[in-house]
Amino acid sequence: MRKKSPRAISLDLLNQMKEADRHPDQLLTDSFKRYRHLTPLDRAFLTELTYGVLRWRGRLDWLISHFSKIPFGKIDSEIVNILRLGFYQIVFLSRTPPSAAVNESVELAKRIRGKGGAGFVNAILRSFLRLKDKTPYPDIKEDPALHISVVQSYPIWLVRKWLEEMGEEETLKICVINNQISPLILRTNTLKIDRENLIERLRENGLNPFPTPFSEEGILVIAPPPISELPFLKKGLYIIQDEASQLVISILDPKPGERILDACAAPGGKTTHIAQRMSNIGEIYALDLTMEKLGLIKEMCRRLGVESVKTIKGDATKTLPIPQGLEFDRVLADVPCSGFGTIRRNPDLKWRKGEEDIRRLSDLQSSILRNLSFYVKKGGILVYSTCTVFHEENEDVVEKFLDEHREFRLDPVDKVASPLIADAKSEKYHSFFQKGYFKTFPPKNQMDGFFVARLLKT
Repeated sequence: MRKKSPRAISLDLLNQMKEADRHPDQLLTDSFKRYRHLTPLDRAFLTELTYGVLRWRGRLDWLISHFSKIPFGKIDSEIVNILRLGFYQIVFLSRTPPSAAVNESVELAKRIRGKGGAGFVNAILRSFLRLKDKTPYPDIKEDPALHISVVQSYPIWLVRKWLEEMGEEETLKICVINNQISPLILRTNTLKIDRENLIERLRENGLNPFPTPFSEEGILVIAPPPISELPFLKKGLYIIQDEASQLVISILDPKPGERILDACAAPGGKTTHIAQRMSNIGEIYALDLTMEKLGLIKEMCRRLGVESVKTIKGDATKTLPIPQGLEFDRVLADVPCSGFGTIRRNPDLKWRKGEEDIRRLSDLQSSILRNLSFYVKKGGILVYSTCTVFHEENEDVVEKFLDEHREFRLDPVDKVASPLIADAKSEKYHSFFQKGYFKTFPPKNQMDGFFVARLLKT
């Protein structure tokens, strides 16, 4: 196989993403396996290019539109991705010489669209190099939404929604922090090792790990290597999981010997966390729609040494395929959501999801919550969780459910007796608790945006 440059591979990945519904991480991992000639520096550059273009696509497209004589919608899609790569290197990568960015972009265009494509790319990028100091952006005083949309690279509908809900200052904050590279957070698998020993072993292997401030199993790794080079991952001593996601199970607060249902469980991060907290003692039913998803759960359980999980194939909006009358001490409804609390690690979300998805998902979330409520025993706990920041998918869903199901009441999160809340009176936890709910917000908490409601069946 001909050796491809990181720029050429990144172009392939960006072209694929338009068609494939796959996470960029999956595509990058496949590329690392396929192109064995890539050095660690090559892999880092490939990752930087791919995620950088996804993160800053809106601003890059504005520049292309500004300097192209052809309307943006009529430019060949592969040429658009070549221009995005070129502009990204020139604008954001100070260590890449602009001449190298232009020449490599022109070469890519020449291979794909011949001399005409090469000339078009060359003209646009060189025009920008001549005039970049004079390039105007929308004025924030005249149109705050358009300015933030272009300069911070977000869809205009999303910026307008945030401006309406949070105001200009908070909108700018969330846009800025979501354009930063997310930290690498690990969750210690306490079935095999404790956090202190894992931190020590990671340091012995040249990493720079620190305990997270809130999750008692979390580890922050400073300046991490590529995920494929992390030690002990395949041995199941930890998984990669954001700190906010880890805190969900503290609110569920499972106990050894209980029967727990984890609906919408794939890929198994929260399922295996429940098993850890239960010391592998009890029953955990992990529900998801397809055998493929259940396979992911089984593989994670195998790697982490989890033995208390029973996978079941089913739809969380319909009657579950379990023995009639079976009830659960606790049910986790970690529902499908728009995911806008995770933009730092999933920048492609900005361009894949729209406002109509929020409305569609809120209906689905309500259906799941209603259905799962029938499987909670009297005195049991139903936890509703999302990784998004919108009221329509969070408070609105829960409040509608509570209006319709008087047998449930909100169990205020700040009163839960669990490891997270053990020090609830400490000021460092106060920002998490809002009107009985648990909420994290990237600009405030330096973690993904999560929402959790704990409901008690009376």
